[in-house]
Amino acid sequence: MTVAGPDDHPLVEIDLSAIALNWQKACQVFRGAHLGAVLKNDAYGLGIGRIAPCLVEKGCQNFWVANFSEGVLLRETLGSEQSRIFVLHGSGRVSFHTHAIHGLIPVLACLDEIVLASAEASKNGERYRVAIHLDTGLSRLGLDRTQVELLVEQPHRLDGLIVDTWVTQLARFDDPRSPECLEQRERFIRWTGLLPQADRSLAASTALFTDSSWHFDHARIGSALFGVETAPRFPMNYLPAVTLTAPVLRVQSVPAGTAVGYSGLYKTAAPSRLATLAIGYGDGLPVSLANHGQVFIHGIAAPIVGGISMGLMTVDVTRFGINQVKAGTRAEIYGRHQPVHQLAQLAGIAPNALLVPTASLATRVYRTAIAKVSEENEA
Repeated sequence: MTVAGPDDHPLVEIDLSAIALNWQKACQVFRGAHLGAVLKNDAYGLGIGRIAPCLVEKGCQNFWVANFSEGVLLRETLGSEQSRIFVLHGSGRVSFHTHAIHGLIPVLACLDEIVLASAEASKNGERYRVAIHLDTGLSRLGLDRTQVELLVEQPHRLDGLIVDTWVTQLARFDDPRSPECLEQRERFIRWTGLLPQADRSLAASTALFTDSSWHFDHARIGSALFGVETAPRFPMNYLPAVTLTAPVLRVQSVPAGTAVGYSGLYKTAAPSRLATLAIGYGDGLPVSLANHGQVFIHGIAAPIVGGISMGLMTVDVTRFGINQVKAGTRAEIYGRHQPVHQLAQLAGIAPNALLVPTASLATRVYRTAIAKVSEENEA
């Protein structure tokens, strides 16, 4: 048995230059007034503290995060009050005055939040800038038709508030041309035509690259920044920006009929060489990849055999030369040879359901055209 060296954990390599170019590509396509970057969940697990400054350098001034804590972190990172930061989950029971202090714009999710915001503004003698979510068909966050009609009939409910943006989200984000999405767009146009004038935001990554009829005033780009194809039927040809690798811990030769992993989920059909990798479900890898899918070593596919355990997985390297794969050799889990959406499809999950946990738990390595910087997660 050969034991690997100290580099015995998953590594996610993040190409800041590719992210910058994906942003510029989106800017070239967009026909509205404001393009914003979605950096929720710590920039999809890639590190908001490094991704945001990269985008600011390329001219991004609008950002969308999930909650108040992320908004504060991003504001501390950016410093500049020129950047607008929208908080998608609303106020989260944090006072609207506190949001204003940090320069955050909460996206209010229901009529009750609007009432609370207006009451606090009246009590404090202040005016608060907010965005308001409209539920045009996702049945998740936002005002429904009845609440929109009530707001139209009783505009005083918005007293003390400056509505910056009306926001909605497509239920079929991966297929903007579907009849359901077209209905949502028409509903959004109709509702916002009755409400006080403000910017309108509907398009996320796929709709942004579909055509300009989806753009409105403010589009939001998230997955596309990182080269993630969330709608494989409509490839956008983003530049790949993220690569996840894991090291080989051991290579062994086994006879035919060898059971591999817990419960013997796989048995070798012939004499084989197997490589054990230092990655598993504890690193965010889905267990549905058991006996399913592949990784790439030196650009060559190596099938996954057996189950996915907490920190280990096994691949068949019989086809490789005897010294091609050894302890310390790194295997590409997703990246240039296998985009994250392809592996996610094999696992039966959404691309971001694979990207976010694996990137969050791996050691991060940032690359640009002129430098390489490493940062190990605090976790």
